[in-house]
Order: sequence, then structure tokens, then C-alpha cells
Amino acid sequence: MAPNPLNEFEIDQNSGIPTWIQVKNRLSYLIGSGAYHEGDQLPTVRALAIDLDISYNTVNRAYQDLEREGYISTRRGRGTFVAQRRECGADRMTSSPIELVIDDMIRACVNEGLDDDDIIAMVGARLDHRKYL
Repeated sequence: MAPNPLNEFEIDQNSGIPTWIQVKNRLSYLIGSGAYHEGDQLPTVRALAIDLDISYNTVNRAYQDLEREGYISTRRGRGTFVAQRRECGADRMTSSPIELVIDDMIRACVNEGLDDDDIIAMVGARLDHRKYL
């Protein structure tokens, strides 16, 4: 049996990013990077909540959001699976791991109320700061 890609995942309680978003981001990264393939079964909501020592409702919220975005599909009585790649969502599903990290960063910034210009300015400032490290 193949190792579970989620075995190394831990919630960062100090990150300031809501737990459900951390779960969602990690799963979307694992799907986009190929750690999980189309048709692979994901842990149940209850099992993942127990493994991560978080609320069932937190995992359920992440799964619902991933299903809305087309990453996963739930089949009653059978489980949750990585969704079949659709033509309209193919670009999103085939992003590189770096693009997924950037998507996560953008999503976190938007969740904090930043607009595109603010995000661009922050990235520019961090790049400038890096030159002096």
C-alpha cells in the first residue's frame, strides 16, 4: 500500500491562517502536485479530523470547499475521491507546486482583505528585502 501523503501534514496553530484553509490548501496542493491522483480515495472527514486532532466540522468545511472548486467528489456511502479532471478546470488541476503555493498565498491575502495592488506591493517589498539578506 502506498504511503498516505497526509502523514507528514501538521496544522500550524501559530500561522494565523484558519485551520480549515490550511487543510484545504494542503489537499489542493497534494492533488495539484500529483501526490493524489484522479480517483484516489481521500480519508473520511472523521478519520482526517481524528488524525489532525481537529474538529469534524473544520475538515468538513475544507472538503465542501474543495468539492465546490472541483478538486474532489463525494459519493454517498462510498467516500470522497479526487475528482475527474474536467476540461474547464484543467488549468487549475495541472498547476505546478510553485503555482499552488502562490495561489495559496494570494488566497490568504484576499482572506485578510488585501486587493491585487496591495498583494503586488507586498511581494515587491519582500523581493527587495531578500536582496539584503
